[in-house]
Amino acid sequence: MLKDNVLNKTWNCAVYCRLSKEDLNKGYSESIQTQEKELTRFVYENNWHLVDVYIDDGVSGTTFERDDFKRMIDDVENGLINCIITKDLSRLGRDYIEMGRYLEKVFPEYGIRYIALNDGVDTLKGDDDSIPFRNVVNDMYAKDISKKIRFNLISKMKEGLYIGALAPYGYKKDPNNKNKLIPANDITTQAVKRIFSLYMEGFGKQKIAKILSDEGYPTPAGSKENYMNPNQKIKMWNSNAVHRILTNEVYIGTVVQHKRKKVSYKVKKVREVPEEEWIKKTHMHEPIIDEDIFWQVQDIIQGRSELKFRPGHITHLFSGKARCGDCGSYMGYFYDKDRKEPCWKLICGAFRKYGSKACTMHSIPEDKLKQIILDDLRTIAKEIVDYRELARIAEDSIEEKYMEQKNMYEGYKKKFSELQNTFKQMYYDKIKGLINDEQFKILSDEIQNEMNTYQNKLNEIEKQINSKDIKMILIQQAYEKIKAIIDMQDLNRQMVENLIDFIEIFNNNKVKIHYKFSNPQNYIS
Repeated sequence: MLKDNVLNKTWNCAVYCRLSKEDLNKGYSESIQTQEKELTRFVYENNWHLVDVYIDDGVSGTTFERDDFKRMIDDVENGLINCIITKDLSRLGRDYIEMGRYLEKVFPEYGIRYIALNDGVDTLKGDDDSIPFRNVVNDMYAKDISKKIRFNLISKMKEGLYIGALAPYGYKKDPNNKNKLIPANDITTQAVKRIFSLYMEGFGKQKIAKILSDEGYPTPAGSKENYMNPNQKIKMWNSNAVHRILTNEVYIGTVVQHKRKKVSYKVKKVREVPEEEWIKKTHMHEPIIDEDIFWQVQDIIQGRSELKFRPGHITHLFSGKARCGDCGSYMGYFYDKDRKEPCWKLICGAFRKYGSKACTMHSIPEDKLKQIILDDLRTIAKEIVDYRELARIAEDSIEEKYMEQKNMYEGYKKKFSELQNTFKQMYYDKIKGLINDEQFKILSDEIQNEMNTYQNKLNEIEKQINSKDIKMILIQQAYEKIKAIIDMQDLNRQMVENLIDFIEIFNNNKVKIHYKFSNPQNYIS
């Protein structure tokens, strides 16, 4: 009787189709249209009800952060669907752990019948012992494909081939070679030349941004959006966009790549790559900007009067930190030997290079600026010299660090537990004969390595959490930081880097200091 009720049940079906970019590149025939046609025919042949077709085109199966997949799960949670159908298991996903979670927990919890047509999987007919092994194989396939793609991309980068999805602002891809850049020779190319020209004339980045906006030049972000949506409104320029163009070596024919890379083939998150690992190839395409002009601009940006790479060049105390408050140019250094006591001074870079047509003549001795900053720092420090308040701030900081470590610990512990369960399941699969000894060894070695990594991380955090002295150490560090500011008699370059974002120096001798902390608590904690 129960069997009859199940068989006579109304199946409200979701047809899910997915095709990754890698599948497209391989020229697979199972297009989205083919999947949809085959699966919907299956639904209608069984006289079931089709709720909707959910499609993720060009999306990897290693992530479950897919737009239509999430929409389908929302419909599952809202009770609109009780049956999900895919062409095969790999269309649903290629992450072994996540696939197991959906098939063994999520779908049963919501009473979902799952069918993978070509794999002969139908959860209504009972457990299929081959599913875990197939999921492992699919996961390994995704990892292998990811490695091959990454190797291929790195090889292209080392050859100097451009692999970006869109060309940099001012360039376009060569119609005859998608991995080569050529000047776009349109308004964007003109904008790049205009930016460098204005900067060489002594204009600050903020003023350049205003000029570009007033003159109607499209922004880099606006250009990319217009590529997708021609009706997109023109965006306003800002100093950051100007800075990125002024410092981008692509405009002198250099291709710089591998600045970021994905954390894992399973997630989209990327991390910054150290500069020494960047892949740089010079003279790969036609430059828009003369190389001499480009490096002169870099010199001005760094607030130096001599070329950046000159042997024996001195990095002064405030190099690259002091700006003209009137025009936005960086303040450059010069040695004033005509005074009774010769000294280093900072002077408006635009005035020094182009005279009064660019800005007014104003300068400040380095020692005077140093004293202004020291006095200001002491004033700030004395405002919070109440040591009981310092202790409270330190305690808050400790609590925050403790919770951060605790959350990290729980996350690593969860990952370790998941890997243990995966290992156990694989062992059962081996006992059942679903995988042979060689397959088990390959997979178990990989999982064991991951488990060792997480165990080491857990051990390290346990040491920190269980340390009896950690609170006293952190409180003492807070005291020492604030005391160091109060007692500070001199500034060095490291202190300037740690404490100061930038300094504005105006024509009327007014100095405005922009610290890296909005208030002292942010610094000491």
